[in-house]
Amino acid sequence: MKKWQKDRNYKRVKDKDGNVVANIITVSGQDVEVSEKVFAAYSQMDRQERYAEELLMAEREISWEYTREEGIHIETLENAEPSAEEICIEHENVKMRAEQAKHLPIVLTRLSNDEQRLIDALFFHGLGVREYAREIGVPPMKIVRDRDRILAKLKKYFSNF
Repeated sequence: MKKWQKDRNYKRVKDKDGNVVANIITVSGQDVEVSEKVFAAYSQMDRQERYAEELLMAEREISWEYTREEGIHIETLENAEPSAEEICIEHENVKMRAEQAKHLPIVLTRLSNDEQRLIDALFFHGLGVREYAREIGVPPMKIVRDRDRILAKLKKYFSNF
């Protein structure tokens, strides 16, 4: 007997030759014998419900409680292969980032010399905001505001890209 069959409240009773002798549906703990037509409709409805649940399970987020109830190990989820859609999206993102990277030097030339130095120091030389502010003798908050303004400018350019 399969796992799903153990969890169902209906069964067919067969004789030793495999012929169906009774169709049983358990209702409130009582076994009730039903006709073939009723049994077929009931089991079909149950299959449709199981199918709908499987579809929902495939689309929903998995909770910690669900993984524990179903015996799913987190390692299995972490090592899951990406879907074809995820692979395509990642491929498109890589192509878009490569295209944007080609345009970055051109975009950076549109910035003022001070803006270029700030971007160069923070993002290409890895200086921190405080360190760069100390170097040029301004408050760190000025660097933060300038950085955010410059990044917004770059974001605006690349969003139109």
